[in-house]
Amino acid sequence: MLSFLPRDWLLLVLVGVLRPQRAAGQDGSLTRRDWVRDQINTTMCTWEQPRGAVIRDTFYLDGGYLSFVPGFANGTLGTFDQPEDGSMLYTINFTQPFNTSQNASDILRTIPKATTAGSNVSPNFYDGMMFANDDELYLYGGLLRDTDGEKLPSATDALGYEQYQYGPYRERWTPGIYSNSLPDDITRYVTGGAGVNVPSENLGFYFSGLRGQNWGEIRAGGQPRYNATVIAKSLVSINMTTMRNETYSNKTIDSSIPGRVNGELAWIPTSDQGLLVAIGGVINPEWAFVRPTDQMKVQSQNTSPGFMKSVPVYDIANDNWYSQPTSGDTPPQLTQFCSVVASAKDGSSHNVYIYGGWDGLDDTDAPSDDVYILSVPSFVWVKALNGTSSHGRRSHKCAQVYPDQMFVVGGQTQQLDTYTCLDQGLIQIFNLNTLQWQEKYDPNVWSEYKVPDIVIAAIGGSADGAATTTKPSKWSDNDLADLFGTKYTKNITKYYPYKSISPTSTNSPSATSSSSATSTPPPKPGVPSFVAPVVGVVLGLVLITVILTCILLYRRRKYFSRYPGSTVDGTSNFQQARVWNWISGNPPPQVVDSTKEGTVTSTTEDPSSVSAPTMGVGPYGEQLDHETGRPLSPELGTDSQIHELPGTPTTYELATMQTGLTPAATTGPKSRLSPRPPLSTSSSAGSAGSAGAGAAIQRPDSPTTSDTSFRPGHQRQVSSLDSSTTDLNAGIQDPQVPPHQVPLPQDEASVWDREGAITPPSANPTNSGDPMERAGLLSPVSPALDSERQQRRRQSSFAEHVE
Repeated sequence: MLSFLPRDWLLLVLVGVLRPQRAAGQDGSLTRRDWVRDQINTTMCTWEQPRGAVIRDTFYLDGGYLSFVPGFANGTLGTFDQPEDGSMLYTINFTQPFNTSQNASDILRTIPKATTAGSNVSPNFYDGMMFANDDELYLYGGLLRDTDGEKLPSATDALGYEQYQYGPYRERWTPGIYSNSLPDDITRYVTGGAGVNVPSENLGFYFSGLRGQNWGEIRAGGQPRYNATVIAKSLVSINMTTMRNETYSNKTIDSSIPGRVNGELAWIPTSDQGLLVAIGGVINPEWAFVRPTDQMKVQSQNTSPGFMKSVPVYDIANDNWYSQPTSGDTPPQLTQFCSVVASAKDGSSHNVYIYGGWDGLDDTDAPSDDVYILSVPSFVWVKALNGTSSHGRRSHKCAQVYPDQMFVVGGQTQQLDTYTCLDQGLIQIFNLNTLQWQEKYDPNVWSEYKVPDIVIAAIGGSADGAATTTKPSKWSDNDLADLFGTKYTKNITKYYPYKSISPTSTNSPSATSSSSATSTPPPKPGVPSFVAPVVGVVLGLVLITVILTCILLYRRRKYFSRYPGSTVDGTSNFQQARVWNWISGNPPPQVVDSTKEGTVTSTTEDPSSVSAPTMGVGPYGEQLDHETGRPLSPELGTDSQIHELPGTPTTYELATMQTGLTPAATTGPKSRLSPRPPLSTSSSAGSAGSAGAGAAIQRPDSPTTSDTSFRPGHQRQVSSLDSSTTDLNAGIQDPQVPPHQVPLPQDEASVWDREGAITPPSANPTNSGDPMERAGLLSPVSPALDSERQQRRRQSSFAEHVE
């Protein structure tokens, strides 16, 4: 019986006897994992019943039961371990040279398998089939360990691996795992069948095997209701002509063809689509039953040997079954062996090599190490090699690497109380020409197939063919004679010879057809490789430009909503200043026309008759030069003074007219929310008692103040006039008046009688009304005049209200 050990989901470690343990690395190689104390190596001991297939230059393997034995520094071996891990596909690349005694980690590579959401399609399967053509593979059938601890795949879940694409070109395709579903009339609940792939036809077949009652769910070594004990009378096939549009079929085999378990199915390149020959297999295999009875064994002994004496033949093109008797040195009943087909150069014979296996009756018996050859169309058996029992194996897989070489991978020895590792290593190489085992594989060393002498002795001819026996002693059906007599005309693509490369290389081989015409996989169409990064850069720049444009438009909208009067025309310098203020988020420069606003003037001349240039005002009230857009500085002279009131037109008026006002200089920004500083008065030196003495009303922000405790700012000169007597000239002749202050006008009427001019302070200020009146600076006015004055009131850049 098979032994199903407890589950251990540690990643599989594949190594040789004297090398460190390794696990799958990013490049598919096997890298070292943690070991127990004093452990120096791990030996890959056995690999029971994996499923495998060849795609071009690579042998793919999946599932089965891998076992390991750790080795320690003192020379002892640890406990046998058989973890179950279905997360990896294993590969052997034919371009890689190796020795059979070499560390397995230097030979095997891994490919992670993906799972689909909601179900686990990559648990570890025992047995089953790997359908494949020259581009992709699909996993089918097999047994899962009996467990209720995880969600198992449904009856129609399927998993595949695409190594190359074919058919219509797919722009975004990359090699990898591909999930799919089986059609409703196909179920994965079958195991122990005989499978074969036909890449030239894009077909795969799975013959007979075991199923559950009513085709229900099957599991390994567990509850009886999940046991696969019923012979499946079916031929499941897959057509992979169209990538990702595979079609399946499930046909019931002819009633004259008995079903069997773990035989082999060989494809013979003859007739229209080739012929399938089913070889060996048994009924009632011991591993399939919890407690097989003696009667079951007797039935197997009576029936199973007949599967070597008479072989079913299936015509793919016409869907017909035949049964043809064999002759010669017939093998005993065998199951779980492997096979490859080698054809003579002229196609006069096709020789099916089978190796290993066991009788399926008692798993404590040593498996076979013999090699047999069934030559067709003569259907003659030849025993090619008498092996040794210690080197025998069963439940392994074979692959024809070159026309003259066969790989044997995995397998298991007899079931004893203590496990025994496979003799001479996990991977073996058999030479089909010399009929000998070889220790070294070199992709540069190979030859075309030569019919062995022992086969020539049975069918005649030479090493290149020319067999003289081309039919059996009697055909079971004359149609078989026609089928074997029809030459297969389709090209069989060959990918050898393989160029020897390092283990980490991933170069693909070239392809040649069976007619020696050379062909290579078509190049991938499409645009040059440099286009993608160039387009990416261009699109990135476009995206950045769009983002910046959106940001600027947003700021522009927000700016104009905050400063709705900023869309004025002006000179180029003015426009540049306005754009810069917009970008920096400052208030826009303003154009002030003196003819449109009330101004403070000291002449009786009509203000409308004065031609005043247009000035710009900066974000803090400073005047800007209309040509340069720069602030005007008091240091530049009288004509460049910056005035206190935004409505004052130019320096022309203040420089020529005697207004009695000192030009104000803006020395820095001041918040519009700043409190209004208090007013104070002081008498002019030498004129304290004179009515004509000028009183300087100083502010802390006046640059002309003589009090150093005040902050720099501006100062306003206002006369201390009363209602009866004034001397406007007093302040003019006062030598203490700074030379840059403009004297008060000579003509009082010209100062106080003008419309909109500053009103002289009252000699008797009241305590009501405007604060300026309470300070003695303004005379009471009529309500009408006050209303008009309120309309003319403006706000200076320092937030004080001045009429």
